[in-house]
Amino acid sequence: MIRHPTPADLPAIRRLWQENRRSFLNCGLEDLPDLLEKAGAAVGVLPGEDAGVWGFVAFDTPAPKAVPGSLPDGSLRAGLIGRHLPSGVSADGLIGQVIAGLQGAGQPFQLTALTDESWLKRLLIGQGFALADHLFFYQRTRHNLPTSTQPAHLRPLRQDELADLRALDDAVFPPLWRMADPELLELIFTCRVQVAEVNGQMVGYAALALHPAQAKEDETQAQLSRLAVYSSFQGQGIGRQLLIDSIAYAHGQGCYRILLNTPESNPTAQHLYESLHFRRHGARMPVLIYTWPPH
Repeated sequence: MIRHPTPADLPAIRRLWQENRRSFLNCGLEDLPDLLEKAGAAVGVLPGEDAGVWGFVAFDTPAPKAVPGSLPDGSLRAGLIGRHLPSGVSADGLIGQVIAGLQGAGQPFQLTALTDESWLKRLLIGQGFALADHLFFYQRTRHNLPTSTQPAHLRPLRQDELADLRALDDAVFPPLWRMADPELLELIFTCRVQVAEVNGQMVGYAALALHPAQAKEDETQAQLSRLAVYSSFQGQGIGRQLLIDSIAYAHGQGCYRILLNTPESNPTAQHLYESLHFRRHGARMPVLIYTWPPH
């Protein structure tokens, strides 16, 4: 049987994650209780009184986006499939259950999955997910600090500028990569956000997060979470100025390993990063999406 999970399923889902190799978890185990409550969650339960769990999948609950041309979306956070499925049961039914439940709500939605797990990709594609893009991952470990011109005035983002940040983000990024307001708020609270101004107008911004070392043998890392410049101001060195400013800030905090990712479909950004000695790191990541109703 496949159904929506309940809190009583949590111990069995944890055991499933610990005991089998077909597992995808884009969150912490401490996040599992919240995922059980999402509309985009489904669990496969073994028959019998002492029923266990043979599978679990969870997407973030789609949340409305006040963005023209975009849809409410949910990202894949967990996918767990046991080694032994009940007779006559297909694992892709878990994803089918999620899709059917969201369609039943009667609202358009989009689901996104970033995974290179071959077994999980097969299940997603079998349920109608399509490849939309790939993500490239970059890192920079050099200690040198590049120089740049100063075409814009840089300053910290003010608390009352969420609407301006939203307008900039929506104008720069295609629908697949736009952030909802909760995501932008999380960005503001977890990152150092620097704004680029020209003649008093916000024309770009960069968001950098620091991740302190968790153990003595680890090193502090920085993640460039966002870099955006209005198209009408691109080509003037503002993106480069923002990026170098972020690198300088990380270095000032004793951090020389800076990470970022960018879509394969954005060669302009790739050229900028590579010109400042960011280098590809790891394999590219497929980005699969399911949109309902279909375009």
